[in-house]
Order: sequence, then structure tokens, then C-alpha cells
Amino acid sequence: MATGYYDVPRLMEVPGENLPKVKHYYDDAHPYIGQNVLVVGAANSACDVALETYYKGSNVTMVIRSDEIYKNVKYWIRPNIENRIEEGSIKAYFNSTVKEILQDSVLLNTPDGVVKLSNDFVLAMTGYQPNYPFLEKLGIEINSENHKKPTFEEETFESNLPNVYLAGVVQAGLLTSKLFIENTRHHGKVIVQSVLNKKQLIANT
Repeated sequence: MATGYYDVPRLMEVPGENLPKVKHYYDDAHPYIGQNVLVVGAANSACDVALETYYKGSNVTMVIRSDEIYKNVKYWIRPNIENRIEEGSIKAYFNSTVKEILQDSVLLNTPDGVVKLSNDFVLAMTGYQPNYPFLEKLGIEINSENHKKPTFEEETFESNLPNVYLAGVVQAGLLTSKLFIENTRHHGKVIVQSVLNKKQLIANT
């Protein structure tokens, strides 16, 4: 199983999140030209989206749960987004969250109280997670005390289901930034070797 995780966005779970103007997947900057855009998040995707829509002519505001841009934002992106925020080109509300999304506005919980902003689109770059209902339906155990990682053998990547293996970012549970293409290329080799070892054991019995 190598399901990835982009099919299941992390929802904000706020009223109005189901409105058509709320996007959990970014497509292209052009539909947002001249629009009031709220970007939710502060990691790479959020910063990329905020900058791209700003440069294409959107009125961009960011809402960020912490007191700064995510520390692991790519080194060539971080100075740009911080400078745009500092100069006021992109407005940012730190230590803040979305309270409610309305048809033509959004409500934010901020340190100064609830703030209402005019809004045309909400681009929720809040990340993604594995398809847990699918995994659980198959019978794969989820370790709720360890970042909701699926249960598997570290040496072979075999799950708690005999002969069912997990490859790629699905192994990481909610820690989706820990695994990606570059550091999971060996997963296939490990799994194939485990299968071959099993076949050899069967042949020797």
C-alpha cells in the first residue's frame, strides 16, 4: 500500500468550510486576481500560495496559528514572505485562527478579539493526512499515541496484516513532512526483499 496522503485534507472544522469559495487544493493564481484572498497556514504551501496570488494582483491576508512563519519554510521563500508581511503588502494575523467563513467575509479569532474581513476566497493550506477510514476498514491498526502512525514492522514495513506492506509517506501518520519521495526510495527494495525472504522460507520447508 502506497496511498500517499493528498486525497484527504486536514479540515479546519469551522462553520462555512463547505462553501464553494473555500479551497483545500491550490490550482492557479489567475482566478484570484483582484480578489480578497485569505490564506490559512504558514508552511511552504501557504507561503507559496500567498506570494503567487499577491504577485498576480490579489489582496492577500494570511492567518497563522503561531507567532511566526513556520521555521522550516524553504530558505529562498522565507525572506520573501517575511519581507512582504513586514512592509504590509501581505497582511498577516499571527496567533490567530479562522472562527467562521461567511459568503462575503470571514471571522478570525485574534489576540485582539474577533476580526471580520471582507473575503472572496479562502485558500486553506492546512496540510493533508492519510486516508484513515480506508486503512482502518482494511484492518490496519493505527497508533493513536504515536502521531496516528499505521502499525508496521520497522525492518520490513509489513503491517499488522500478514503480507500487507506500507510504503511511502503513509508510514508517517500525521507527520507527513517527515517522509517524501527523496527519503522513501528504498521502501520498495525493503519490501521486495522481505517478500523474497518469505518465499525462500517457504521453499525450504
